[in-house]
Amino acid sequence: MLIIPVIDLSNGVVVHAVRGKRELYQPITSAICDSYNPESILSALLELYPFKIIYIADLDAIQGKKNHSRIINKFAENYKECEFWVDAGLEHVRAKKSDYVGKNIKLILGSENNISLTEYQNIINSKPEILLSLDFNENGLINNSYLLDNASNWPKRVMIMMLHLVGSNSGFDENILANILEINKHSEIYVAGGIRNSNDIKSLHLKNIHGCLVATILHQQKITKEELDAFF
Repeated sequence: MLIIPVIDLSNGVVVHAVRGKRELYQPITSAICDSYNPESILSALLELYPFKIIYIADLDAIQGKKNHSRIINKFAENYKECEFWVDAGLEHVRAKKSDYVGKNIKLILGSENNISLTEYQNIINSKPEILLSLDFNENGLINNSYLLDNASNWPKRVMIMMLHLVGSNSGFDENILANILEINKHSEIYVAGGIRNSNDIKSLHLKNIHGCLVATILHQQKITKEELDAFF
């Protein structure tokens, strides 16, 4: 079971993501770090535990604004032992040459980007290392409903991003996850959104989930180093 810390970047700082309402995100307040500086937050996370994968949402890039490629490329250069999963919106996935250049940076295609089935298949075929993020809100999958019609088109690694539960401390959505597990037969599944504590992680582990993405429980110290050791 992989536990993957999440870093949400906006306007040069780390923010606390809550329920996908990006216009309301504020600089993060953390019990493990007295700064919202990206370098300080990453250092604090890796001091807490030597995580091997870090997920980064470049929120400005996702919204079509400036990006944080300089910061993220520096992370990749300084922490070569880590793999960085980066959601930077659709344009960087489409680009032949992305601004995110580290060999240990893996880009994410989020389903909230409205693209045709043909373009989706072209991306998956031409970029086999791409990760797919199935982005849900309280109404279901955001855009591209065809993705749920044929799970055989999914890449190796798929995130179930429950945006409406991110930062909520309300638990993950059992129904969404049950539907995904019913239709998926080959992809590694990673869950994000609402995870409250080690009991939720144990529950996901029992469902054969490959990993989970967390932020709030790390910054609020709701999971201990001993529990992290046990999961890893």
